[in-house]
Amino acid sequence: MAAAKKNSSSKTSAKPHFSKKEAINFGFEIAKKNIIFFIGLFVVVVVVSALTSLIQFGATLEKQPLLYIVLYVVTFIINTIIGMGLIKISLEFVDKKKPKFKDLFHTKNLVNFILVSLIRGVITLIGFILLIIPGIIFSIRLQYATYLVIDKNLSPVDAVKKSWDMTRGNVWNLFFFVILLALVNILGALLLLVGLFVTVPLMMIATTFVYRKLLNVSK
Repeated sequence: MAAAKKNSSSKTSAKPHFSKKEAINFGFEIAKKNIIFFIGLFVVVVVVSALTSLIQFGATLEKQPLLYIVLYVVTFIINTIIGMGLIKISLEFVDKKKPKFKDLFHTKNLVNFILVSLIRGVITLIGFILLIIPGIIFSIRLQYATYLVIDKNLSPVDAVKKSWDMTRGNVWNLFFFVILLALVNILGALLLLVGLFVTVPLMMIATTFVYRKLLNVSK
């Protein structure tokens, strides 16, 4: 029994934390080598976002409630698909594959992605209502649930459970990693916003790099 306890303890202590420096360096290299792709990608995102905003512009909730709701749902779905596409593209880069612009419009598991986003949002909101710190912890522990739906085709509940499991023991490291990425983006914004063409994709890829590291450790 003592030997089993010792093995269990060594297994827990052997679980490595990811390297923030390694993740950011990896993200920077990918962003730098594919800067033209990312510029084109963000141009598409901005154009689509502008068009969806224009779609809603002509209707108001008070005067045309039904039309407003329909347009809101359409806009929400389009923006969700783009969010899924950005995760898909990040996964492709981290796995050393070559993504295409069409990957931005990723629709597989759309319903599960929406459901897991809602579940994560509700749990995080409850945490913030109870106390701010639990909300921050829930947000960090569940941040990869959406990735798991796209990457591993998990159900919403399984994705939430897996994200919680794979982030165990890494909360503080993930917390400081998020702060570090925020500072990097602020630096990019200070460089006349041009730096964001590097720092935003850097953030995307670095976050996905950490996801892949933690997923591999938790297997």
